[in-house]
Amino acid sequence: MESQKEARTFQEPVARPSGASSSQTPNDKERREGGAVSAAAALGAEADDDSADGLWELPVEPAERRPECTRCSRPQKVCLCPFLPAHPLHISTHLYIIQHPAEVQLKTSISSQYVIRMQPTNRCLSTLECAAVALSILEKNNYIQETLLRPLQALCSFQLQHGAQIRLSKEHLLKNGLYPKPMPKNKRKLRKMELLMNSVKI
Repeated sequence: MESQKEARTFQEPVARPSGASSSQTPNDKERREGGAVSAAAALGAEADDDSADGLWELPVEPAERRPECTRCSRPQKVCLCPFLPAHPLHISTHLYIIQHPAEVQLKTSISSQYVIRMQPTNRCLSTLECAAVALSILEKNNYIQETLLRPLQALCSFQLQHGAQIRLSKEHLLKNGLYPKPMPKNKRKLRKMELLMNSVKI
């Protein structure tokens, strides 16, 4: 009798807290919560896709191009045609342009008017300026230089009005400790920098 009583006592179920499910485990609960989060994320992604699809259906307005000059193809507000000579210049000199990597220094006191570009030295001129100076000297006509440089002056003026900055020469920046870049490690380039700082022709 005692053995049968003990068997029945051993087989009685263990009491569980009220409200607890007999089949629920922590892993099951985590899986259900994870599934709910995934479902919410999927719904959110689907909603985003729907809103993006709506953007493609919006009408696209064509971009308006600025009116251009039919002669120089520049926007009319910055057209250079009024600064060009009314008639071609008559010169007897044939001009051949050969560019050197150091960019064409002249023994002249003229400073470059191409102020929106950094020149290597204060004596360097742009290709157009060199041509204008050379032709004026060879043709003995200063009007040639004035005429050829007028469009360059207008170009720089337009650029400065629209946010460009006046660029000082590399020589000037080096001499005054304003050069923004570190000195080069290459010996040849470093030597050129030193020559610029000492106003030696390179």
